[in-house]
Amino acid sequence: MTTEEMTAEQLSGVAGPSKVRWDYHPELPIEDVPVFVWPPRPLAALKYLVSRAYLLSVVLPFGLLAAITWAYLQPALTRCVDFEIGWIAQMYIRNLGLFALFVGGLHLYLYTFKLQGRALKFNPSELRRDDQRFFAQNQVWDNILWSSASGVTLWTGYEVLFIWAYANGMLPFYLDWREHPVWFVLMLLGIPFWDSFHFYFVHRFLHWKPLYRRVHSVHHRNESTGPWSGFSMHPVEHLIYLSSVLIHTVLASHPIHIFFHMQWNAIGAGTSHSGYESLTFRGKPVIFLSPFHHQLHHRLYNCNYGNSLVPVDKWFGSDHDGTPAAWVAVREHQRSRVSAARSGS
Repeated sequence: MTTEEMTAEQLSGVAGPSKVRWDYHPELPIEDVPVFVWPPRPLAALKYLVSRAYLLSVVLPFGLLAAITWAYLQPALTRCVDFEIGWIAQMYIRNLGLFALFVGGLHLYLYTFKLQGRALKFNPSELRRDDQRFFAQNQVWDNILWSSASGVTLWTGYEVLFIWAYANGMLPFYLDWREHPVWFVLMLLGIPFWDSFHFYFVHRFLHWKPLYRRVHSVHHRNESTGPWSGFSMHPVEHLIYLSSVLIHTVLASHPIHIFFHMQWNAIGAGTSHSGYESLTFRGKPVIFLSPFHHQLHHRLYNCNYGNSLVPVDKWFGSDHDGTPAAWVAVREHQRSRVSAARSGS
């Protein structure tokens, strides 16, 4: 079906003939992040890197949290030479507390007390109750269980391995950021871009039917997402999703980079699935939370496997920019892949 052949009713639903309706969506088509684009747009890229959506909502808050974690909440490296339950438990309790504070606090603000109302909320549907798919028939309790029991445990496990390796001098390690300030800052700025690139490929892998059915479906039960939904995954998915942090085994990094990377993956998953585009103050957006790009994936499943920081979806034909024309393009691309697979069998 071409765009011209679609009915007016289909065109009015921004995601195509599934008749999707949204309480809110940004201006369409979704605007590209002007960093990995051709031809290059250096001024636009620089403007984005210091924007509210990136510098003020990702790099500064998560960088500050990582620095506080390293300075005040991390067991001394001298304690971490050997695997011992004391310091490992301290790290787990710390991570669980941080996750509950920020993700739980965001849930209370947006969904329990509804202090922002429906302003900038994408999906008109509420979080699920009395649904047999979820633990205790409640989406939020189910999300808390998977996030805390599996997610925080494996998040902590990755951090424990890195801290133990640093304590034993097994990895490139620059403890004093003042000796390498440029590299230190470039790493903080670059981690979310690497994470975006990595996420696309592991996410496509998780949509492989056998793996989707047994693993990724746990996360995709969340059709309408809230803060607790972002890190609600099967343990196998947590292991794969968090593996982007392994880049630091080959790049000289500080523990702050490890904490930033992991907290962005864990707590950041909560903000990016909050269901609201931004937190507002006096009706104006101040902190960017959730990209509409990923909301479309949770509704449609077969597009937007990555995020817009690195446009891998565009490179591989799975990008959906929110317009009816994008819906048609994605569907036609999928049909051509299916036809090619059948002809080659």
